[in-house]
Amino acid sequence: MYKYILIFISLFLVGCSPKYVTKNQYIAPKEKNFSQCARKCEIKKIECLKEAKKEYKTCLNKAYLRAKEISDEEFLKYDRDYEDFLLEFQDFKNYKYIFDKDYRNIESDYNYFLKECYSKKDSFTCRRKDELRGSLLLMQKDMIKQPREPKRPSFNGILKAQQNLCRFDNSCSKNFDICYVNCGGEVIPYRFCVKNCD
Repeated sequence: MYKYILIFISLFLVGCSPKYVTKNQYIAPKEKNFSQCARKCEIKKIECLKEAKKEYKTCLNKAYLRAKEISDEEFLKYDRDYEDFLLEFQDFKNYKYIFDKDYRNIESDYNYFLKECYSKKDSFTCRRKDELRGSLLLMQKDMIKQPREPKRPSFNGILKAQQNLCRFDNSCSKNFDICYVNCGGEVIPYRFCVKNCD
């Protein structure tokens, strides 16, 4: 119980802790050729972002096609598995009907001999009570489990998994910063609070 209270308190504190964002401050030198050099860096960054967006979009389109292919296979497999499940479930229902009937009969006999054993203290009735109890325990142990229904695939789930493989190239800003510094500028990262700042 104490462990759960600690987990709850830590989650509460994490939820209330301040959130920070890191941004860069760009300091330009007073040299004349700097602005022309920095402009080239900006053009490279814009081109880099355009290419990154294009590649990301292409990846998402391919992810959709892959998801369609995978889901077609998954749904075919699901249909086969569901047909097998229905057959197994029908067999289980028939088995369960016979099992329950036999179990009730033995349980009824067990209850009878249980009362007889306690009232008469007869060795035969007590021995028979123990035998029947053993039979019930054995039946419970050997009982066949109900077959599990197969889980229906979700196209949206498959699509999301494939889309998660796509990564947006975020090196454009980093390359811009390197370029900016190479031009003679200065990049100073700073953190500021955006949530729960009290």
